[in-house]
Amino acid sequence: MTTASNQDIPRKVAASQGFHWVAAGFRLYRKNPLLLSAAFGVLFGVVMALGLIPVVGGSLSELASPLMVAGFMAAYRVLDGGGELELPNFLAGVSGPAIPLMAVGAVQLLGTLLIGKIMLGMGFDAQAIMAAAQSQKDPVEMQALLNQAMPAVFTGLLLFTPVIMATWFAPALILFGGARPATALGVSLKAVARNWAAMMVNGITLGLLLFLAALVPMLLGLLVAMPVLFGSLYASYQAIFAVWADEPAPSNVVSL
Repeated sequence: MTTASNQDIPRKVAASQGFHWVAAGFRLYRKNPLLLSAAFGVLFGVVMALGLIPVVGGSLSELASPLMVAGFMAAYRVLDGGGELELPNFLAGVSGPAIPLMAVGAVQLLGTLLIGKIMLGMGFDAQAIMAAAQSQKDPVEMQALLNQAMPAVFTGLLLFTPVIMATWFAPALILFGGARPATALGVSLKAVARNWAAMMVNGITLGLLLFLAALVPMLLGLLVAMPVLFGSLYASYQAIFAVWADEPAPSNVVSL
């Protein structure tokens, strides 16, 4: 076994860091709020527009999402370094490692499709539930339908958790570290697992932020909340990977 660099080994941080990452994301967002919000609106609109293409739209949207994440990671690195943010910064994923980033999107897509099939096989039918709710069925029948769907929902959440863990840091690892998709997914999975407490605090804080943003009419609050979320993701990457990489490597660290 060979000695590994700290860039490849996720640092373990305190649980309280999960909240501080959101605060750091908000501070970064305040450096150029108008451009960050506008960029999110445009890029999110493009991703949603891809989803409207018949047959292949959903797949294209899923493949494109890591490109948007990478663009925001690049934008926040510019702001963090004291640089002046420009629109081309948000296209860093497209102009850079587009294929590896899209490979991460492909993993998300395949995972979603597979988990969806498993849930469907367990009796979960989202369209049937929505149709029943709209038709205002008898409460007893509606409750029975929900009871039938709950095991599939819990199973889906359980199976989708490692997919989220593996893809959470993958775009940043590919963009900043030049990692291959498989390596990025594995390191991201380990990073989230190793920092589960901080990630849980971060997730709860971000969830509350998104809930409050959703209360703003026409979902305009998301134009602030989502860029802050990306800023939080950048801050967490810096804390777990980039800052750690600047510290001396322990002599007993070995490659994964």
